[in-house]
Amino acid sequence: MPSITALVPASLQLAAEEADLLLELVYLVAAADGRLLDEELVSFTELTARLRGKESVDAEEMDGLIEKIAHAVEPAEIEARLKEVAGALRKELHELAYKLALGMAFVDWDPSNEEDRLHALLANTLGIDAERRAALSREVTMGG
Repeated sequence: MPSITALVPASLQLAAEEADLLLELVYLVAAADGRLLDEELVSFTELTARLRGKESVDAEEMDGLIEKIAHAVEPAEIEARLKEVAGALRKELHELAYKLALGMAFVDWDPSNEEDRLHALLANTLGIDAERRAALSREVTMGG
């Protein structure tokens, strides 16, 4: 996948709160293994700019976002926060949220059991059944 932003529909317009909910879900899943590698941070920055409708975001904006969303560190805290954030997301964004979280997992080519567990929890929380989950996964992996 050339960029995680390829997963975002070109016509997508989001309110600031919706963009931040999607970004937080992606972050929670990506950081579940206790680290956010350089390539993940680059992709997360690109995604932040795209979801916020900007050409780019600077380090100060990224620092502010990460400071805002990076409070859950224990597995139980991450799971609880993931459920809370996913529950606040409008239904039309559920599949996009799942695809973005999955796409971020592929950025570092280093899958982890923690990320896999959270992908399953995210899909269940969003009401995405196994068949649809598999189809969405194919969409993400076909892109790269």
